[in-house]
Amino acid sequence: MKKVLLIIMILLLTIGCNKEEENKVEKKEEIKEIEKKEEEIPVYQDNNPITVGLYHKGKLVKEYNTKFKDRMDIATFNIVFTNEENLGSTNVKNNWTKYYNNYENIDDYKIGFEISMEANGEKLENILLNPSNQHKLHPYLYAYLYDSLHASGKHTHLTMKDIKDNTVFTSIKLYLHQKTSEITSPITLTVFTYKDDNDFIDGHYRGNSKYTITINNK
Repeated sequence: MKKVLLIIMILLLTIGCNKEEENKVEKKEEIKEIEKKEEEIPVYQDNNPITVGLYHKGKLVKEYNTKFKDRMDIATFNIVFTNEENLGSTNVKNNWTKYYNNYENIDDYKIGFEISMEANGEKLENILLNPSNQHKLHPYLYAYLYDSLHASGKHTHLTMKDIKDNTVFTSIKLYLHQKTSEITSPITLTVFTYKDDNDFIDGHYRGNSKYTITINNK
C-alpha cells in the first residue's frame, strides 16, 4: 500500500513539474511574440525641418482677442514658415515665398490645421487637411482656406474643385456663423506641416512642425 502511495506521489510530482515546465515555455513564447510585434511596429521619426507660424498683418500671433458675434469674421491668419515676431511686410505672397525659399527639398510637405473648442457642453474638433470639411463645426464656426500664390481675379476661399497638385494653403479665415453664445471656451487654432499618414496617430497630428494660437472671446 505504501509503495502504491509513493508511486502515486511520484507521478503527481512528475506531472506537476512537467506542467510547470510547459507553462514556462508558453510564457516564454508569449513574451517572444509580444517582442516580435513590438519590433514590427516602426518607430516614428520626425525629420520635418519646417518652422511654421500664424501671422496677422505681418506680426506673429500668440493670442487673438475679439468679441464673439454671430455672422462675423474672426480674422484671416497667414501661414509663414518662420517664427519671426515681425515680418516687416503684410504682403502674403512675398512673405510666403521669402521664407519658403529658406528651405530645401520640402515640396512633399503639406499644410493642415486643427481647430478645437467647447460649445453647448461638448468638445468639438476639426482636422482640416482640405476644404472638404470647412463646415464641420456647424453651426458655430466655419474655416475657409486661401491660396494667395495662385489666386487670379477675385480672391475667394478654396473649394474642393479648386484643389490642384500645386495648391498651397497660405491663409485661413475663421468665421463665426450662429449660436456663438453657446461657445464656452477659447478657440484653439493649430497649423502644422506633414508629409504623409505616418505623421498622424488616431487622426491627430503628432509631429513637431506646428504652431498654436488661442482666440479669446473678449
